[in-house]
Amino acid sequence: MAIQNPRDLFLYDLRAMYDIEQQLMQMLPALAQECMDNAAREAFVSHEYETRQHISNLEQCFQIIESQPATLANNAVAGLRKDHDDFLQQQPPVQALTLFDLRAGYLSECLEIAAYQNLIDEANSLGLKDCALLFQQNLQQEVNASQKLAGIAHQYALQQLQPAQNAAPAAPGPNPYAVPNPPMPNQSSADTNSPVQAQDKGTTSPQPQVNRASQVQAGMPVVGSDMSNVGLVKEVRDDDFLVDIPMQRDLYIPFTAIQQVDADQVVLNVPRDQINDMHWAKPSLF
Repeated sequence: MAIQNPRDLFLYDLRAMYDIEQQLMQMLPALAQECMDNAAREAFVSHEYETRQHISNLEQCFQIIESQPATLANNAVAGLRKDHDDFLQQQPPVQALTLFDLRAGYLSECLEIAAYQNLIDEANSLGLKDCALLFQQNLQQEVNASQKLAGIAHQYALQQLQPAQNAAPAAPGPNPYAVPNPPMPNQSSADTNSPVQAQDKGTTSPQPQVNRASQVQAGMPVVGSDMSNVGLVKEVRDDDFLVDIPMQRDLYIPFTAIQQVDADQVVLNVPRDQINDMHWAKPSLF
C-alpha cells in the first residue's frame, strides 16, 4: 500500500499488528503441546484465548477507521517461527524444548508490547481515542503474559538444575567447571595467567583470594564494576560462586573476578554488560 500521510502509516502498522496476532494464534497451540511443564502449557493456552480477543479488538479498530480488516506480512514473527523450527531440527530433549518455547514466547510478547506502544502513540496523535483504548487493553494483557512466561521460564530452569546439584558429591573435589581466566580489558595475552599483572593501571587492586569463600555468602547481591545489578549468590565453592541471574543461565564466577566484598554485596571487577564476554562456566541445564 502507498504511504502518503500519517493515517496511511497507521493503517500499515495496524495491518502488520493484525498479521502478528494471526500468526501467533496459530503458533500458541503448538507451543502448548510441546511443553512438558503444566504451568507453561496453561500459560500458552490461556494466552491463546487472550489472543483471539486481541484480534477482535483490532477488527473493531478497522471498523472505527472504516477499513476492511487485512493483514500485512510481518517478518519478525516469521523469524521467530523459523528459529523454533531450526531448534527442533537439533532434536533437543523435551526439557530443553520446553525452556526454548517459554523464552520464545517471552520474545514474542516483547515484540507485541513494542508494536502496541507504537500503535497507541499513533492512534492518540490521529485523535483515534477509541482505537487507543482497544490497543491499551491488548497491551496490558501482553505485559502480563510476558511477566508470567518470564517467571515460569526462570523457575523451570532452576528445577532442571536441581537433580544435577543433588547428585553432586558432598566432599569437595576438583572443580569440573573450572576454565582458564580470560584476559581482562586492556590485558595482553602474555599476562593472562598472572592475576597481579592482569590489573589495569589505576584500578582498585582485587583483595587476596584466601578469604573469598568465607566473605561471599549465599543470598548476597552481586553487582558489576559499574554498580549495575547482576544477580544473587546461590552457591559458594572452593574457587568460584554460582550467581542466579534473572532471565539468563546461572553463572559460575571465579573469585579472581571480585573487586571487593562488603557487608551488603559482591562487587565484580568487570561491568555488567561485559560479563557474557568473559566466557565463565555455566551449570548444565539437565
